[in-house]
Amino acid sequence: MPESKINSVLERIEKQEKFEQENPREILNSEKVLAIGRNTGIFYNILLQNMKAKKILEIGMSVGYSGIWFADAISNQKDGKIITIDQDIKKIERAKRNFEDAGVYNLVEIRHGDALQILSEMADNSSFEEFFDFVFIDADKERYIQYFDTVLPMLRPGGIIGADNILFPERFQKFSTPYLEHVRKNPNIRSVTIPIDNGEELSLKLS
Repeated sequence: MPESKINSVLERIEKQEKFEQENPREILNSEKVLAIGRNTGIFYNILLQNMKAKKILEIGMSVGYSGIWFADAISNQKDGKIITIDQDIKKIERAKRNFEDAGVYNLVEIRHGDALQILSEMADNSSFEEFFDFVFIDADKERYIQYFDTVLPMLRPGGIIGADNILFPERFQKFSTPYLEHVRKNPNIRSVTIPIDNGEELSLKLS
């Protein structure tokens, strides 16, 4: 995988997000990057490489920033694949360009539509049972619990579900607090909060 292409696209997205943060009134909220932080990207990249992950599911793609970090991590794995979901067609078009520019588009399958509906259809398909090594949740916070419960049967034992925005922004804590309570009461899950950037919850499926 050409690192120069990947780094160039990641840096471009990071510059755009920095501009948006410094000029919050210049860009409509619907058009903002809204990506994970760089340290979070590096963290998941290292985690996925160490797991030797091949199959990844992402709920909430935005412009593809996190997906590029994931794609880089699985690029040396045979049959590596990322299924990523978003319902914003403008974001999907931006993500496609970013994936193409980074040279990772061949690893990505984009699904357009309501995430919960798409996930429910996937859950009904037996070929996805215990299919994914890693699932990343970074979409509408009020449905985190529904996303978790829907994807859990599709996660292999030893697989991990990561959830973003667990600590920040603070306005999301009304959703993240019930989510943490929910995942941690599951006896088949071992879960911990990683205080990096906006806060990540890592939930390991035990069996």
